[in-house]
Amino acid sequence: MPKTGFRQRHPVLFVFGILFAAMTLTTGVMALFFSAAGYDDEDFAFTLPASEKLGVAYLDGTIESSGRFVAFLKKLREDPDVKGVLLRINSGGGGFGPSQEIFRAVKALAAKKPVVVSIGSMAASGGYYAACPAKVIYALPGSITGSIGVRSMFPSVVGVTDKIGFTFSSFTTGKLKDAGSPFRELTEEDRAYLQGLMNDLHDIFVGDVAQARNLNPADLTALQGKAMTAANALTIGLVDKMGGQEEAMEELRTLSGITKKNPATVRGPKKEQSRLEEFFGRMGAAFIQGVTASQPGFELRAQ
Repeated sequence: MPKTGFRQRHPVLFVFGILFAAMTLTTGVMALFFSAAGYDDEDFAFTLPASEKLGVAYLDGTIESSGRFVAFLKKLREDPDVKGVLLRINSGGGGFGPSQEIFRAVKALAAKKPVVVSIGSMAASGGYYAACPAKVIYALPGSITGSIGVRSMFPSVVGVTDKIGFTFSSFTTGKLKDAGSPFRELTEEDRAYLQGLMNDLHDIFVGDVAQARNLNPADLTALQGKAMTAANALTIGLVDKMGGQEEAMEELRTLSGITKKNPATVRGPKKEQSRLEEFFGRMGAAFIQGVTASQPGFELRAQ
């Protein structure tokens, strides 16, 4: 009987080994490239070197933190080869602090190079806060935006704890220190204090939007935190033009003085992922590719 090699006896493992080695080599080359170019592969999508580039920053989902996004905008701001930035937003808002920090980062970026916003399905509340410093804001007629206001909710479990006989004691250095505690009813003084905090944050939000968009603060306050379609937002100056991402990118290219039709782009920030998740994710993808490549007639289809 003729001898068979490892490749013939274990085709799946052989292909997996080849793919794993190729993946490791590719990862090393990319890491070397980004290290030499001054880019962090955690934050930037792979792009070829170019003297004229456009940045594309994605702000998606609930705004719970701002660190990675702000750091990415800072790199785009300081890169002399990046001539302008498209900010693509699909967010209904989130925490006030992170939203305000992103607003300030976009404002600093827009002071140095053109920034154009493309609103997808939504840029409301904190999402709009992030958008408003841009030079031009694009949106589709049915995109939802506005919602310029502040909201905070304080749950109460007083009725539940009374029924099960659970008690909770709070020791504070001031009578308003535990205002909003779910274990006691709000007093009138609590309500006035918490409402005052909301009003202060609202005034900051309205003031920033009014200054960025050259609008009257009283007109923004009169909206009462209302969300609206972009078609309506266009009539009051919250949005500049109707259009999608393609139109926004074309305007950015013009504002940035780039004549090349399809300039190189730097896109990010990458979705945060632990090193362990990234490692196993790549291994899993390589394994599936190895299985499908070594088994005739077996393939995965997107339904």
